[in-house]
Amino acid sequence: MPKRSLALAFVFLGLAALAAEPATTADEGSPSVLVQRKALAASKRFYLELDLSRKEIRLCHTGATLAVYPVASVEVGFPRRFFLPRRSDDLWIGRTWSQGHLDPPAELKRIRIVPGDEATAPTPGKAEVIPPTLDDLIPVPPRFRILFDGGRVLLVELTGEVPGALMATSPWKIRWREFQEGLGLKPSDPLRVRLRLDAATGAALYRSFPADPPDLLVVP
Repeated sequence: MPKRSLALAFVFLGLAALAAEPATTADEGSPSVLVQRKALAASKRFYLELDLSRKEIRLCHTGATLAVYPVASVEVGFPRRFFLPRRSDDLWIGRTWSQGHLDPPAELKRIRIVPGDEATAPTPGKAEVIPPTLDDLIPVPPRFRILFDGGRVLLVELTGEVPGALMATSPWKIRWREFQEGLGLKPSDPLRVRLRLDAATGAALYRSFPADPPDLLVVP
């Protein structure tokens, strides 16, 4: 196969691995949503809320909203096999998704301070060493996933320039994985919700993601 045709096949299958459509909504005031929200608030753990009507992600604890991350767009992706779409019967709206993990996981750049090192010693008339910020310590990839139990996935794509440290990732590695999923060579996500966020907002979400895997309540 010519190289150009092979490249087009990779791109097409990578894009066709998911059949995207806008997210549907239900009643936010349903007893199920209210009961689950109350249970999450009582857990005394950090948790997330994905509000489909307001298009935002909220970081919460004990019923209080600690941070709000606006979302530009929300799409629901269903996997395809050999170009044939397969819809999921998963009732994901108004449900709690359990145990979210970042992929790739956040990595903290550690700063080593050596006592007596003249490079960090204050010098008269010279600016002292400025401590690094959280933006410098945690590199952020331009695209990351939040994996939940049962195969549910949030795919977060950032638009614009990521502030601070940027994690080096290979787009071809992602396309290769989607290519294999499209052919059925690797298991694909049963349900994938694609979120597009401004780069600064998405980076803040990534860097503030709780270390204890949080649950996610999808609010209609």
